[in-house]
Amino acid sequence: MEMKVAVSLNPIQLPKLLATAREKVASLLNAEASAHNQAMGFALGTFISLLPTPGLNFALSLLLANWFRLHKATVLLSLAVWNVFVTAPFMALSYRLGSWLFPASATASVTEQWQAQVISFVQGFLVGNLIVAGVVTAVSYAIVLLIFWLLQEKRRKQATSAS
Repeated sequence: MEMKVAVSLNPIQLPKLLATAREKVASLLNAEASAHNQAMGFALGTFISLLPTPGLNFALSLLLANWFRLHKATVLLSLAVWNVFVTAPFMALSYRLGSWLFPASATASVTEQWQAQVISFVQGFLVGNLIVAGVVTAVSYAIVLLIFWLLQEKRRKQATSAS
């Protein structure tokens, strides 16, 4: 029995895609939320994305954003920015930092050595990951806040020059 599959390849229209992205970003920037609230939303999404929470980061980020009353669109934007491909080097950095902070001790027994390696890895990775996630979150908060302040200042200047 022969089975045929029809695949329709619609070409991606880059100008249309970029125009849609610009509209979405413009609506995000014109939101009623303050620059601090939007930057905090991005920072929350960044922190959750950099933690080892595979599969839970979307739900956890939106739950915490709702709880802290943060701008949910910036949380979703940060989840899109900090995807698996972008966060993988940060996970490796977390491991390197953790293994430097908590080296495994040498023991005589193979069983004890294995246990020491596992404890060292888990302890080191988690501490390293919290350090890396905290630093990247603080930097991303500052960058996003600066971007929103600059855009608000630009709009203010345009409004005063138009009137």
